[in-house]
Amino acid sequence: MSKPQELIKVAVCNVAQLLSGKRIETVNQTYIRGQLSIPEYQRPYVWGEKQIDKLIDDLKDHSQQFADSPYYLGSVILHAQDECLNIIDGQQRLTTLALLGYLNGELDDVSLTYQASLSIQNIKQNLQYLEKVRSKWEEYIKFENIVVSLVVTESEDDAYKFFETQNTGGVRLTGPDIIKAHHLRAVPVDYRNHYAKEWEDLGELQGIVMTLLRGRYWNSLKGRTVPFYQEKQKNRDEVVEEFANRTLKHQDDVAYGLIRVTYTPMTKQAKQDLQNSYQLRQPLNEGINSISYMEYFQNLYRKYYKDLKVSYLPEYSKFIHWLKELEGCRFLEELFVTGLMLYISQFGEYKLDVFAKKFFRVAYSKRVSNKKAVRADSIPEFLKGHKVLDLIAYSFTAEQVFESLDCFELKVDEDGLNENTVKRHFVEETNIYFGLAIQQVIYAEQFADQLSQTIRNLG
Repeated sequence: MSKPQELIKVAVCNVAQLLSGKRIETVNQTYIRGQLSIPEYQRPYVWGEKQIDKLIDDLKDHSQQFADSPYYLGSVILHAQDECLNIIDGQQRLTTLALLGYLNGELDDVSLTYQASLSIQNIKQNLQYLEKVRSKWEEYIKFENIVVSLVVTESEDDAYKFFETQNTGGVRLTGPDIIKAHHLRAVPVDYRNHYAKEWEDLGELQGIVMTLLRGRYWNSLKGRTVPFYQEKQKNRDEVVEEFANRTLKHQDDVAYGLIRVTYTPMTKQAKQDLQNSYQLRQPLNEGINSISYMEYFQNLYRKYYKDLKVSYLPEYSKFIHWLKELEGCRFLEELFVTGLMLYISQFGEYKLDVFAKKFFRVAYSKRVSNKKAVRADSIPEFLKGHKVLDLIAYSFTAEQVFESLDCFELKVDEDGLNENTVKRHFVEETNIYFGLAIQQVIYAEQFADQLSQTIRNLG
């Protein structure tokens, strides 16, 4: 009976061996063979001048101090599949070294194919840059002297477990990078290229991903803590946990929503109106379902907030333009955008300008009710006492949402209103935009009542 093939192989080799495709001996005297390949679900090649300069400086410093010793580049994780060695972690470093080898003629036989247009664009730019600074690196690059640790596994899942814990490159993996790889692996092979391109077309996802995380975590029934913005590692871990690890292992692309059934008085025949959208807090299946969910909300975020491509909604566009110019409201804006995504995914554009203003009165209330600054922890604390996101999520009609928002009591703390503060500037800007005509000396007495009355009268 033959001995089962090792699931994980570990080796140490130089970059010349690895990029040329030569046979590599492992620590257990077996061999690693295969052609390096970049899976279509990998993130693009994104290194720029900053990361290249750091690599060149490190190689140069090492060469000058330890001329006879190898330079350790870190680990490279590969997934062995048929005759290919798919690069799971190491693409950024290996691509940059391949460009250096191409320019100095040492690595003529490297065969790596790139699908993403961003990768191709960055490769062209970096070739030009490396040619421009050739004198900085040419004498210090010796590929036989650059060493890597190889971790090669036949299990794609194991490869990605290693991958998710790595930080060997100059551009740290983000939460969206990891969830992209997770879900594209779950897409059937015949559709993988299509969905890989769709994902790349979505562009920068960090903004909408964090908005969705807040919308799902700021939930009174099953609330969880969103890490503060400066806790980048914790934020990444929560994104991976919610949008990769917690997704269900089903292939169905499911969108959940409300069904409105209208019965006729006499015959009781039913007319059904289906809600044709994904729900922000819905359960997600891995693969196509999660990718489609991200695509849906990224498109909403771009259209109705980030890029604001709704000129046919003039009152709404005008208000959002004004809102985005307000200063000192970062954390309030995060709450506002979260509520906006919840509303649009349920009720579409129906009275969108009315909702935006009514929700603004509530979401930005901490700007005038706080004595001092609005900190990151002000928002989850506010939501403990005011379930405004739940009110949107669990309402059957937009009118129910409006009624709930109108019940909110706005309060003004007078501290800082007579000084050159962010609070006073906010009140002044709001006073002008809504045409309240309140004199500065009576901001504390009249601002809350007049703004509330004006917005409640919108309908």
